[in-house]
Amino acid sequence: ASPRGLAALLLLSGCQFLPPELRKPKMPFRMSPLKHEVTLQPAPGMGPAPFKVDQAQASPAEVKLTLSNPGAFAIRVLWTEGTFITADSITYPIGVKGGPGQKGGVASDPTTIEPKGLVQVTVIAVAKDGKPVVAAGKPMEPPYRVGLKVTIETSGEKWKGTVWVFVS
Repeated sequence: ASPRGLAALLLLSGCQFLPPELRKPKMPFRMSPLKHEVTLQPAPGMGPAPFKVDQAQASPAEVKLTLSNPGAFAIRVLWTEGTFITADSITYPIGVKGGPGQKGGVASDPTTIEPKGLVQVTVIAVAKDGKPVVAAGKPMEPPYRVGLKVTIETSGEKWKGTVWVFVS
């Protein structure tokens, strides 16, 4: 074999001698879905939450929540305040975009969930100028957590608490 052919053969077969983690090309983005954990934390003196968080989908600086109302009466969800907290403890206020038939809006717009109904809400991190953080060109990569303080009004009663979403 010529020296050039031998060098080419060594180059081609050289991959076999590399450790497995170096053989696979590294992807510049995450292939695996983000993990998230949702916790409903009642305010002191409050019973269990009158709603459920059925699903959460997370992406950088945005969390989609599917809320359901297992009860027999419509409930109103008042988003009193919320924060996105990055791994390095930078906090951003939130914006809430409602589901179908609801206008997207600020966190103060209430969301109504009909009896046995579902509502999808998208919570986004908002920069100081009121624009979404992602639009401002500041990607917020996991891990981060979202704390949403909510008041639920149902058949004359109020429930207060925090919906925590931990994204990793």
